[in-house]
Amino acid sequence: MQFLNPCNDVAFKRIFGSEEHKRITISFLNSILEYTGEQAIKSIEFLNNEQLPQMIDKKDNVLDVCCTDQVGNRYIVEIQVGSVERFDKRMVFYGAKTYSMQLIKGRPYSELMPVVTLAIVNFTMFSKKKSYKSIHHILDTKTHEHDIKELTFAFVELKKFKKKEHELVTDEDKWIYFMKEIQKQDHVPAPLAADEFKEACHVAERMTWPEEALNAYEDAFVRETDQEGGRKIAHKEGKAEGEMNKTIEIARKLLARGTSIEIIAEDTGLPVDEIKKLS
Repeated sequence: MQFLNPCNDVAFKRIFGSEEHKRITISFLNSILEYTGEQAIKSIEFLNNEQLPQMIDKKDNVLDVCCTDQVGNRYIVEIQVGSVERFDKRMVFYGAKTYSMQLIKGRPYSELMPVVTLAIVNFTMFSKKKSYKSIHHILDTKTHEHDIKELTFAFVELKKFKKKEHELVTDEDKWIYFMKEIQKQDHVPAPLAADEFKEACHVAERMTWPEEALNAYEDAFVRETDQEGGRKIAHKEGKAEGEMNKTIEIARKLLARGTSIEIIAEDTGLPVDEIKKLS
């Protein structure tokens, strides 16, 4: 038995964005967002995941999963494998845009419904936070009262989740374990052998995928690998350039103090010709 990686963009949409398997998405959202009782999501309707620009030259976006629940609240669910600079800003942009796009010209603001943006990331977003999950609301800075409920942002950092199979207790534990570990398994783990978890494992099983979908999965994997490689190269080159700039600045200061070119070359490693150009 072989499972595909749910963190792959194509696999994620197939598992959590399918009309046929809505109960997977409902269970996932209720677990991660800690919705119970009257607040629990009971049904969802998938929405168009394409955010078209509302004005010329503005940015358009394609969301991974976008849906609404039985009372009209909207949910954006995004998967992000490679580290992206200021990914938090991207999520705020997605949430705010989804919120504003609800309103048709001439309709009252009262028709706007809350938007929850949930991101599952496979990198560290908040280095100072120990917990793998954080939920962010708009709060009164003095009383911490949650008066404005229009926008909520939730983040799950998979790298911080350390629980093993025998430690899985809550549905949240099981869903995050599924996201992070299922592709490494050759069987359905016991904690995931029932209900929506079993269904999700079945959808993730490679043998259930048609060839066309597998090709799209592989293309997404290659694309993400190329992007990650490009980010690492750019980071390495940027770091090297920054170190060189610091060295040149040190050489300039030493020249200004009257230090000989030969000594500067020895101390900084810069070629004599380059130091002469600086002078």
